[in-house]
Amino acid sequence: MKITLKILGVFYLLNGLLMLTIPEIWYRITPGAAHSGAMNVHFIRDIGLAFCAASLWALWPRFKHYTPIIFIGGHGILHAVEFFDGHFSGIEILRDSGLIILPALAFCLIILKQEKK
Repeated sequence: MKITLKILGVFYLLNGLLMLTIPEIWYRITPGAAHSGAMNVHFIRDIGLAFCAASLWALWPRFKHYTPIIFIGGHGILHAVEFFDGHFSGIEILRDSGLIILPALAFCLIILKQEKK
């Protein structure tokens, strides 16, 4: 059972990293993805973060408490990177800063503070 979990963990980590780094290629080579609708790079990257977080649980169980930080914090970072790449206008930057980035930062800091106890 442990070896199966490790194999699946590696599969999910590689899949997640592919989704994060080259979502266009992931979309083209993944069976059924194109049939599910138009490609949405941001959404593919969001799901890639979830796959990476799940792989942490499987591959390094002692760090499993960082799983939510990878997803929530990574999602905030993803939005910040997209700001600098020019994917959002001024109002969207304000909206996402207040609704995604700042709450993600607060969430991660609270989790990390609780882990120190």
